[in-house]
Amino acid sequence: MGDLESAAAAGMRHLREELTAMKPRAIGNRPRATRVHGDTPCDLDLLDHLTATRTDLIETTRLLLAGETAPAPDLQAPAVDEGIFQWAADATAHLGETKKRAIEAVAYSKLLEQKILTGDRRAVRRERCPACRCFSLLWKHDLERAVCIQDECRDELGRAHQWELRQLAHHHVTTRPHRAVN
Repeated sequence: MGDLESAAAAGMRHLREELTAMKPRAIGNRPRATRVHGDTPCDLDLLDHLTATRTDLIETTRLLLAGETAPAPDLQAPAVDEGIFQWAADATAHLGETKKRAIEAVAYSKLLEQKILTGDRRAVRRERCPACRCFSLLWKHDLERAVCIQDECRDELGRAHQWELRQLAHHHVTTRPHRAVN
């Protein structure tokens, strides 16, 4: 299992633990309206993310394999969410470099989403801005984008460059040094 797949699988395990952990209720002294229904038993944002991650990886893998003439490996996705990253890497291992990097970009984008969802905004700080190549990105939760804080890094209208996580992941995967497989 590669570094990216291991980190992404560990992130999925962490999210699953967060999802199933019982949260203590904060009891305040402010009066509240009587609830008709109780709290949800889990964090629905985490559940949505886990479902979307699995669906995106399966759909992207099948899309990349759709036009291939070589026989595709077994496309039965694993039952365990953490194995979905390794399954996608194994299913696309025989493809060309461009398609391999496409699935790596999806996996890296999901890894960044996991980190931001769990509150680790430093994950974006570790990425270079695709425009100015500086380590000057900040995550803006209200925009759901990374914004470059360099004064010189502006678009045609004079606004700071903004990047979606999928754009950062694509840039990360395509600009990293190519590793020879032996």
